[in-house]
Amino acid sequence: MKKYFFATIGLLSMSIGLCAAAIPQNKENVDFMSEINKLRNNLKLLLCRQYSALAGDTSTLLRQVLPDGSIAGMNYHQENVRGSAWAPAAHLAMMQQLAPSHPEVAARMLDFWLRADGTSENWWWPQIGIPAAVCRTMLMLGRKAEKRDRQLEALLNRSQMGRTGQNKVWLAGIHLMKGLLYDDPAMVKAGREAILSEICVTDKEGLQPDWSFHQHGAQLQFGNYGLSWFGDMAFWAAALAGTSYALPPEKLTLITKYYEHGLRWTLYNNMMDISACGRQIIESWPQKKFIQICSYADLLKKSGLLKELPALRGSICYPRSGYLIHRNEDFFFSVKMSSATLIGSEVVNSENALGRYSADGATMLYTRYPWKQSSLALRNWHKVPGTTELQNSDSLRPTRQYPHENSSSYCCFAEDSVAGAMMRFRVSRLQADKAWFCFDKYIVCMGTNIKSFEPGSVATTLVQRFRNTQVLLGNKPLTEGVFRSAGKTSFTFEGMRYLLPESGSFKFLLDHRQGNWNTINLEHPSSPVSGDMLTVWQEHDTSTPGQYLYVIHPENIPAPEIKYLRGNNIIGIHTPDGIIAAFFSPGKILDIETAVPGLYIDFKNIRKFIPLCQ
Repeated sequence: MKKYFFATIGLLSMSIGLCAAAIPQNKENVDFMSEINKLRNNLKLLLCRQYSALAGDTSTLLRQVLPDGSIAGMNYHQENVRGSAWAPAAHLAMMQQLAPSHPEVAARMLDFWLRADGTSENWWWPQIGIPAAVCRTMLMLGRKAEKRDRQLEALLNRSQMGRTGQNKVWLAGIHLMKGLLYDDPAMVKAGREAILSEICVTDKEGLQPDWSFHQHGAQLQFGNYGLSWFGDMAFWAAALAGTSYALPPEKLTLITKYYEHGLRWTLYNNMMDISACGRQIIESWPQKKFIQICSYADLLKKSGLLKELPALRGSICYPRSGYLIHRNEDFFFSVKMSSATLIGSEVVNSENALGRYSADGATMLYTRYPWKQSSLALRNWHKVPGTTELQNSDSLRPTRQYPHENSSSYCCFAEDSVAGAMMRFRVSRLQADKAWFCFDKYIVCMGTNIKSFEPGSVATTLVQRFRNTQVLLGNKPLTEGVFRSAGKTSFTFEGMRYLLPESGSFKFLLDHRQGNWNTINLEHPSSPVSGDMLTVWQEHDTSTPGQYLYVIHPENIPAPEIKYLRGNNIIGIHTPDGIIAAFFSPGKILDIETAVPGLYIDFKNIRKFIPLCQ
């Protein structure tokens, strides 16, 4: 998903309705050229409102455009840059933003682009990004495409329908727009049918049965391709409404349910959960993604397709994506896992260059205190919160397919305010059995059977984030420096208390750091940041199998009444509300016995057993 492809369509005040009654019922009698004209007008209206809102004050943009339609100092053949840092994308963005208010300038920019034919080695730009921008600009300018215009035809012909998931949706949308430019109803119909084909639940790439979204194989893509899918579907629902091409009700229902049971759960405190963002996490991207999702949802609400929903509270999990969320009015908590068949993270276009451990049981905790996005550029990525990792100098760059040699397995469960997850973490050099038990305002993080097969220290990281508040270890304020604790204590930070019920070797690092966003996105220009950080971790003695236990809850409520269960490859909790236990192998604890590994829940009248699987 590319920076200049986003459409903040929720900023529009739409006059186009999405009422199914407006759809012509007798399609045999439809005048398709009339429908083409109606659809072309719909798109022009939508696009002009969209890009007028994005442009704002156009004076700054106009000063950058030279008489020949180029942008001063622009390198139009920046072939070695693949992602959102590809400079010519700025020309495409400005061209579209100027089209509604300054069509003569946008026309010069379009003509210059056709002559210059800017290129990138990334297939996405010539096949999707560039043709889409050209089609949208021509529709806003009221231009038609002529077959005798060889330059334009060559550019548009680079985009052909195909591929899967959101890539297929993008290509289909371009095909539909090309049909409008060529006055070709067959092309419009084919593009619309291809868009419809991706509004479905699938076990392949696209919308998953648990309302998560996959692309580039089996991996969570809420904040990248899944966000673009939602935005495109909201856009096409509005554009096609009132014509014979309108989306059928059952397809509209899938779009709204994806938001209701998927995307909106990832939003908290004006940002998207970092673990849901995908590979695009630098600078203000999580905040931008929040705004985009809310904008698309607002469009659907104004169109009468999406009802007002109650505030979120409780738990939800996405078993197909190894992702769990537990939230209430005091905090948002998530766990992200991976397995032998579920890709945890990816690096494409030099994005997410340090994310190798970002799905090894990574946890994110947000409170009412503002999240400092710069903490990601300051993070020691060997110490991702929630993970248990070797602390060595190995490369942190994930591969396209799998972050590292992963033979792990996991399962998760969520219902009302009760949630649990377990991960049998297995990589070539390290293993750990990890579990998370969430109920009401309490989070229990447990681990056992930690073994290293290579020399070096092993650490489980509890916290690593920007220091917004004072840190208290017991009742002692910590200043900058390194501090140690033997456990059986607690510390408080940002309104949350972390209980350390067991003995262990804990370290606290409070320091001021320097960082740079181009360490995370290698194509990004140098962007230094600095700030005060807190890192808390437990060091494990690799001579014997290790374990860990910590509990998180708001500091203004009492500590939970919990008995911690540890058996042979079994960990769990026992409270007055019941038992949640993770069986990493068949076994028995208390009076509970299972013949297969999995997550056992007998808690608050919820009785479930979730088998551990790949």
